Amino acid sequence: EEGLSETLINFTMIRRNACKGDDRLMGFPLIGVPMTVWLRRDAPKEVLQWKEAYLAAMLIARYADLLIMHSLDGWVLLPNVILRFNIYTDPRKPVSVEPGLRVFGNPNEYSPVMFTTNYALTYFTVESDIKSANIDCYLIVVDTGGLSVESSVAGRILTAQTVADAIKKSGIEERVKHRYLIIPGLAARLSGEIEELTGWRVLVGPRDSSGIPAFLKERWPPKEA
Repeated sequence: EEGLSETLINFTMIRRNACKGDDRLMGFPLIGVPMTVWLRRDAPKEVLQWKEAYLAAMLIARYADLLIMHSLDGWVLLPNVILRFNIYTDPRKPVSVEPGLRVFGNPNEYSPVMFTTNYALTYFTVESDIKSANIDCYLIVVDTGGLSVESSVAGRILTAQTVADAIKKSGIEERVKHRYLIIPGLAARLSGEIEELTGWRVLVGPRDSSGIPAFLKERWPPKEA
Protein backbone atom coordinates (compact mmCIF):
# COMPACT_ATOMS: atom_id res chain seq x y z
CA GLU A 1 0.00 0.00 0.00
CA GLU A 2 3.03 2.26 0.35
CA GLY A 3 3.03 4.92 -2.34
CA LEU A 4 -0.42 3.97 -3.61
CA SER A 5 -1.99 7.36 -2.99
CA GLU A 6 0.93 9.05 -4.71
CA THR A 7 0.57 6.77 -7.73
CA LEU A 8 -3.14 7.53 -8.06
CA ILE A 9 -2.50 11.26 -7.74
CA ASN A 10 0.24 11.08 -10.39
CA PHE A 11 -2.01 9.20 -12.82
CA THR A 12 -4.76 11.77 -12.28
CA MET A 13 -2.44 14.75 -12.73
CA ILE A 14 -0.91 13.29 -15.89
CA ARG A 15 -4.31 12.94 -17.52
CA ARG A 16 -5.45 16.32 -16.25
CA ASN A 17 -2.41 18.00 -17.78
CA ALA A 18 -3.08 16.23 -21.06
CA CYS A 19 -6.73 17.34 -21.16
CA LYS A 20 -6.64 20.76 -19.55
CA GLY A 21 -3.01 21.75 -19.93
CA ASP A 22 -2.69 20.78 -23.60
CA ASP A 23 0.47 18.83 -22.80
CA ARG A 24 0.71 16.33 -25.65
CA LEU A 25 3.41 14.29 -23.95
CA MET A 26 1.00 13.56 -21.11
CA GLY A 27 -1.48 12.08 -23.56
CA PHE A 28 0.45 8.89 -24.20
CA PRO A 29 -0.84 5.58 -22.76
CA LEU A 30 -0.34 4.99 -19.04
CA ILE A 31 1.00 1.64 -17.90
CA GLY A 32 0.05 0.30 -14.48
CA VAL A 33 1.82 -2.62 -12.82
CA PRO A 34 -0.47 -4.23 -10.22
CA MET A 35 1.86 -7.25 -10.13
CA THR A 36 4.17 -5.29 -7.82
CA VAL A 37 2.08 -6.56 -4.90
CA TRP A 38 3.86 -9.90 -5.38
CA LEU A 39 7.08 -8.33 -4.12
CA ARG A 40 5.68 -8.99 -0.66
CA ARG A 41 6.19 -12.70 -0.15
CA ASP A 42 5.08 -12.80 3.47
CA ALA A 43 1.35 -12.76 2.61
CA PRO A 44 -0.77 -15.75 1.49
CA LYS A 45 -1.26 -16.19 -2.25
CA GLU A 46 -5.00 -15.43 -2.10
CA VAL A 47 -4.38 -12.17 -0.26
CA LEU A 48 -1.85 -11.07 -2.87
CA GLN A 49 -4.26 -11.96 -5.67
CA TRP A 50 -7.00 -9.94 -3.98
CA LYS A 51 -4.70 -6.95 -3.58
CA GLU A 52 -3.61 -7.22 -7.19
CA ALA A 53 -7.26 -7.26 -8.30
CA TYR A 54 -8.31 -4.18 -6.34
CA LEU A 55 -5.14 -2.31 -7.30
CA ALA A 56 -5.92 -3.02 -10.96
CA ALA A 57 -9.45 -1.70 -10.47
CA MET A 58 -8.14 1.49 -8.85
CA LEU A 59 -5.71 2.07 -11.71
CA ILE A 60 -8.43 1.48 -14.31
CA ALA A 61 -10.53 4.10 -12.56
CA ARG A 62 -7.54 6.45 -12.70
CA TYR A 63 -7.03 6.24 -16.47
CA ALA A 64 -4.54 3.36 -16.81
CA ASP A 65 -4.43 2.15 -20.42
CA LEU A 66 -2.35 -0.98 -19.93
CA LEU A 67 -2.03 -3.24 -16.90
CA ILE A 68 0.67 -5.79 -16.23
CA MET A 69 -0.79 -8.60 -14.12
CA HIS A 70 0.68 -11.71 -12.57
CA SER A 71 -2.50 -13.57 -11.59
CA LEU A 72 -4.46 -15.36 -14.31
CA ASP A 73 -7.29 -16.66 -12.13
CA GLY A 74 -10.76 -15.82 -13.38
CA TRP A 75 -11.90 -14.28 -10.10
CA VAL A 76 -9.00 -11.81 -10.33
CA LEU A 77 -9.38 -10.83 -13.98
CA LEU A 78 -13.13 -11.01 -14.62
CA PRO A 79 -14.22 -8.20 -12.26
CA ASN A 80 -11.75 -5.85 -13.91
CA VAL A 81 -12.80 -6.88 -17.40
CA ILE A 82 -16.41 -6.13 -16.45
CA LEU A 83 -15.36 -2.82 -14.90
CA ARG A 84 -13.56 -1.87 -18.10
CA PHE A 85 -16.59 -2.75 -20.23
CA ASN A 86 -18.86 -0.69 -18.00
CA ILE A 87 -16.59 2.35 -18.17
CA TYR A 88 -15.86 2.19 -21.89
CA THR A 89 -19.45 1.64 -23.02
CA ASP A 90 -21.14 3.98 -25.46
CA PRO A 91 -23.84 5.65 -23.33
CA ARG A 92 -25.92 6.17 -26.46
CA LYS A 93 -26.19 2.42 -27.00
CA PRO A 94 -27.85 0.32 -24.27
CA VAL A 95 -26.08 -2.87 -23.23
CA SER A 96 -27.85 -5.73 -24.97
CA VAL A 97 -27.70 -9.45 -25.69
CA GLU A 98 -28.25 -11.27 -28.95
CA PRO A 99 -31.93 -11.79 -29.79
CA GLY A 100 -33.18 -15.28 -30.55
CA LEU A 101 -34.37 -18.44 -28.86
CA ARG A 102 -32.91 -19.63 -25.56
CA VAL A 103 -33.47 -23.13 -24.23
CA PHE A 104 -33.37 -23.79 -20.50
CA GLY A 105 -33.12 -27.25 -19.00
CA ASN A 106 -34.64 -30.07 -21.03
CA PRO A 107 -37.92 -28.74 -22.41
CA ASN A 108 -40.27 -30.86 -24.47
CA GLU A 109 -43.03 -30.05 -26.93
CA TYR A 110 -45.39 -29.14 -24.09
CA SER A 111 -43.01 -26.89 -22.14
CA PRO A 112 -43.84 -23.22 -21.55
CA VAL A 113 -42.79 -20.54 -24.02
CA MET A 114 -42.01 -17.04 -22.74
CA PHE A 115 -40.46 -13.91 -24.16
CA THR A 116 -38.41 -11.00 -22.88
CA THR A 117 -36.40 -8.17 -24.42
CA ASN A 118 -32.70 -8.13 -25.24
CA TYR A 119 -31.84 -5.47 -22.65
CA ALA A 120 -28.92 -7.12 -20.85
CA LEU A 121 -30.08 -6.44 -17.29
CA THR A 122 -33.60 -7.67 -18.04
CA TYR A 123 -32.39 -10.78 -19.81
CA PHE A 124 -29.86 -11.86 -17.20
CA THR A 125 -32.38 -11.28 -14.41
CA VAL A 126 -34.94 -13.47 -16.16
CA GLU A 127 -32.28 -16.06 -16.97
CA SER A 128 -31.17 -16.19 -13.33
CA ASP A 129 -34.72 -16.63 -12.05
CA ILE A 130 -35.41 -19.41 -14.54
CA LYS A 131 -32.20 -21.27 -13.79
CA SER A 132 -32.48 -20.94 -10.02
CA ALA A 133 -35.95 -22.52 -10.19
CA ASN A 134 -34.75 -25.31 -12.55
CA ILE A 135 -37.50 -24.53 -15.05
CA ASP A 136 -37.56 -26.39 -18.37
CA CYS A 137 -38.77 -23.85 -20.89
CA TYR A 138 -38.17 -21.82 -24.03
CA LEU A 139 -37.42 -18.10 -23.87
CA ILE A 140 -37.70 -15.90 -26.95
CA VAL A 141 -35.45 -12.84 -26.72
CA VAL A 142 -37.02 -10.04 -28.76
CA ASP A 143 -34.80 -7.39 -30.30
CA THR A 144 -35.79 -4.02 -28.82
CA GLY A 145 -32.48 -2.30 -29.39
CA GLY A 146 -31.42 -3.04 -25.84
CA LEU A 147 -34.41 -1.43 -24.13
CA SER A 148 -36.31 -2.91 -21.19
CA VAL A 149 -39.86 -4.25 -21.47
CA GLU A 150 -41.54 -1.20 -19.97
CA SER A 151 -39.47 1.31 -21.95
CA SER A 152 -39.83 -0.51 -25.27
CA VAL A 153 -43.60 -0.88 -24.85
CA ALA A 154 -43.96 2.81 -24.00
CA GLY A 155 -41.80 3.78 -26.97
CA ARG A 156 -43.67 1.48 -29.37
CA ILE A 157 -40.52 -0.47 -30.07
CA LEU A 158 -41.88 -3.64 -28.53
CA THR A 159 -45.10 -4.22 -30.44
CA ALA A 160 -47.27 -7.14 -31.39
CA GLN A 161 -45.56 -7.15 -34.78
CA THR A 162 -42.04 -7.37 -33.33
CA VAL A 163 -43.19 -10.24 -31.11
CA ALA A 164 -44.78 -11.99 -34.08
CA ASP A 165 -41.58 -11.57 -36.10
CA ALA A 166 -39.50 -12.92 -33.21
CA ILE A 167 -41.74 -15.98 -32.90
CA LYS A 168 -41.39 -16.69 -36.61
CA LYS A 169 -37.60 -16.26 -36.63
CA SER A 170 -37.11 -18.38 -33.51
CA GLY A 171 -38.58 -21.52 -35.05
CA ILE A 172 -40.45 -22.23 -31.82
CA GLU A 173 -43.54 -23.36 -33.73
CA GLU A 174 -41.62 -26.43 -34.86
CA ARG A 175 -40.51 -27.23 -31.30
CA VAL A 176 -43.81 -27.18 -29.41
CA LYS A 177 -47.28 -28.57 -30.10
CA HIS A 178 -49.18 -26.01 -28.03
CA ARG A 179 -49.74 -22.37 -28.93
CA TYR A 180 -49.52 -20.60 -25.59
CA LEU A 181 -47.19 -17.65 -25.07
CA ILE A 182 -46.40 -16.21 -21.64
CA ILE A 183 -45.69 -12.49 -21.90
CA PRO A 184 -44.21 -10.12 -19.29
CA GLY A 185 -46.78 -8.45 -17.07
CA LEU A 186 -45.44 -5.05 -18.14
CA ALA A 187 -46.42 -5.89 -21.73
CA ALA A 188 -50.00 -6.86 -20.84
CA ARG A 189 -51.45 -4.16 -23.11
CA LEU A 190 -50.09 -6.03 -26.14
CA SER A 191 -51.86 -9.31 -25.35
CA GLY A 192 -54.86 -8.83 -27.65
CA GLU A 193 -52.81 -7.67 -30.63
CA ILE A 194 -50.32 -10.50 -30.19
CA GLU A 195 -53.13 -13.06 -30.24
CA GLU A 196 -54.59 -11.55 -33.42
CA LEU A 197 -51.26 -11.41 -35.27
CA THR A 198 -49.77 -14.73 -34.18
CA GLY A 199 -52.72 -17.01 -33.53
CA TRP A 200 -51.15 -17.88 -30.17
CA ARG A 201 -53.08 -17.72 -26.93
CA VAL A 202 -51.48 -15.21 -24.56
CA LEU A 203 -51.01 -15.70 -20.84
CA VAL A 204 -50.03 -12.51 -19.04
CA GLY A 205 -47.19 -13.38 -16.69
CA PRO A 206 -45.87 -11.63 -13.58
CA ARG A 207 -44.55 -8.08 -13.70
CA ASP A 208 -41.31 -9.29 -12.10
CA SER A 209 -39.44 -12.39 -13.26
CA SER A 210 -39.03 -13.56 -9.66
CA GLY A 211 -42.71 -14.51 -9.84
CA ILE A 212 -42.24 -16.89 -12.78
CA PRO A 213 -41.90 -20.10 -10.70
CA ALA A 214 -45.10 -19.42 -8.74
CA PHE A 215 -46.91 -18.37 -11.92
CA LEU A 216 -46.01 -21.58 -13.74
CA LYS A 217 -46.93 -23.70 -10.74
CA GLU A 218 -50.40 -22.18 -10.75
CA ARG A 219 -51.05 -21.58 -14.45
CA TRP A 220 -49.08 -24.24 -16.34
CA PRO A 221 -50.17 -26.32 -18.11
CA PRO A 222 -52.98 -23.94 -19.09
CA LYS A 223 -56.57 -25.02 -18.79
CA GLU A 224 -58.26 -25.27 -22.15
CA ALA A 225 -61.07 -22.76 -22.57
